[in-house]
Parts: sequence; structure tokens; C-alpha cells
Amino acid sequence: MKLTLDITPLLEDHWTGIPIFTRRLIQALLEEGSVELTFSHQMTEVPRAAVLDAMHAGCGTVLRGEFERKAGETYPLIDSAVPVFYPSVKECPGLLRREASVIHDVSTLVMPEFHDDENVKYHMANLAKQLDTDERVFCVSEATRQALILAYPSAAAKTRLLPQYVDWPPSFEAIERNLPPPMARRYAVVIGTIEPRKNLELLMRALEHPQVQDADIQWVIVGKQGWKVERFIAELSASQRERFSFPGFITEFMKYRLLRNAEFLVYPSLYEGFGIPALEALSLGKPVLAAMTSSFPEVVGEAGIFFDPLSVTSFAEALAEMSEPAKREELAALAPAAAARYTSRQFIAPVLEWLAGWS
Repeated sequence: MKLTLDITPLLEDHWTGIPIFTRRLIQALLEEGSVELTFSHQMTEVPRAAVLDAMHAGCGTVLRGEFERKAGETYPLIDSAVPVFYPSVKECPGLLRREASVIHDVSTLVMPEFHDDENVKYHMANLAKQLDTDERVFCVSEATRQALILAYPSAAAKTRLLPQYVDWPPSFEAIERNLPPPMARRYAVVIGTIEPRKNLELLMRALEHPQVQDADIQWVIVGKQGWKVERFIAELSASQRERFSFPGFITEFMKYRLLRNAEFLVYPSLYEGFGIPALEALSLGKPVLAAMTSSFPEVVGEAGIFFDPLSVTSFAEALAEMSEPAKREELAALAPAAAARYTSRQFIAPVLEWLAGWS
């Protein structure tokens, strides 16, 4: 079986979300071994060695520079007869005979007010045509699939689930074992680009609630600074700033360290297509305090406690429950099995099924 995989997400300098999804997809397909993979960007073939080097480095800076220098001179066009897989947006849908793409979430459709105009335009401009020209529409969660087919019923028969899995380099555990804890005090981690959809204002407002004030815990907010983040940070009071820590974008190893030593992960987001940080936390035996919305009940399951993302009182009550050591231990015991439901083989099985139908 042959497949051309669009590596556009890997051109990002910092890999989070969709770039990591793309890297894991490539890795799983290469390890499975039955697919002859080629890589492309803008219909041009990208050398395998350049893609593998970027995967090893964990960023796309060199890969993007390599493409920009050489694409028009030495890289050939892709074979139009080979199926093409887009891990995210198809910017020019319908150019090839056989196409499939991934829908990560439809938040730009259902809540555009939480995105800037350029992001909405990028995701929505060609969505209908993207779905129409796909042979398969892969959705990262059942929540995403249901939201998509509610808006585009004609795509329902094409949709398949493609839930991500978690992988950590084996060296992480060995290195971490010899290091002191990353923070001196108790803390919980929040992971995601700092923007309105992530609902960090709930945490800010919750700090005025007596139950939350009494919880001796630091909130570590990990992620790139996104849309309207300046306003959020500016509105923090001096006492609130003492409870928040903003390390910004961090390496995968530092994310591993912070999660492994945290008491739990907090996911207050109003909407997520899948929520890979939740699965990453579960894989390290950490329970998740999550908003009762979108994909979280599906991914976290019994290894978490849920709250209304619009209610400070609901969050405070959930935090109080999570603060009980016995409850955390009970949930932590369930976490690894919850993460183990998602495997690399399960991840690529729908892609292999699609390709087998055309081989």
C-alpha cells in the first residue's frame, strides 16, 4: 500500500497539538511497516530524511528552511495516483483523485467568538469542499464526529474515528528519576495555548471562592501565549499572580516532568476536539479535573472529576473532591488503564482500512 502524507503541520517551530498528532501518525505507520510512505507539502515531495530529522529534533524549523531553500529547484511533484492524507486542513481540496483529512475539532464553527478572525477563516474557508472531496473524514473523537455531522450530515457515511495515543521516549523516565522535583510546592498543571477558549478566566475567578482560596496549590499554566492573553494576565491581581506560574512553551521532557510530579491535571477548556494533555496525564498515573464538555468525558472516563466550565461553584466543589488524598489515589489507580485504551495500532487501523480498500 502507498500513501502520501502531507507534513505541513510539522513546519511549525514549536510542536504542540496537531504537529505532535502528525508526528505520532508517521511514527505509527513507519513502525507498522505495511505502508510505503512519501511526504509532501504544497503538492511537492519532501525527502524522507528531512522529515525523520525533524521528528528526531521535535521541531520544524530546519525542515521548513530546507523546503524553502530547495522546493522549487530539486523536489519533484507528488504522484497524483497515490492516496494523500492531510492530518489537518486541506488548503486546496479536490486537486487529487484520492484524499482524506482529519477534523480535530469544530470550535471555529460552533464558537467562532473564541477565535481570531484569521483562524476562523483558515479553518472554515474550504471546510465544506474539504469534506465533499474526502473519501474518508477522520475525526479525533466521537464528540468531534457528532458535532461535525450535525453541521454537515452529508459527511456522516465518510467519517471514521482516529483517536490519538501517547508515547514518551524511554529515556525520560531514567533521566527524571535522577532529578529533583521541578517545583517546591504542591501544584496542578494546566496545558494549552493561553486563549479565551481555554477558559483560564474560570481559574482566575475561582481564586475568590473560599474553597479554592483554602486549597494550598499552585496553578502551572503551560502553553504558548495566544489570542487575548495579554488581557488575561493584566487582569490578575497581585495575590492571584502568586498562585499562577506561566512557564510558556516547554519541551516535551519538561512537560513530562511537570505532569509526572503534579498532583493532577486541570482542563477547564470550553471545547476540545480530543484533549491530548488529558491522555498524557493519565498515562503517567495522574487524575484529571476536567470540564464536562466536548470530548473530556469520552477520553478521561472514570479517571477524572468533572465540573461545569461556566460555574465557579461547580469547579470549587470538584477541586475539593480532588483535594482529598484518598480520592486522588483512587483515580490515579484508574488512570493508566484509561490511557492504555488508546494505542498506536488502534490509531492507524482506520487509515490502513481506507488504504486497503484502494490497494
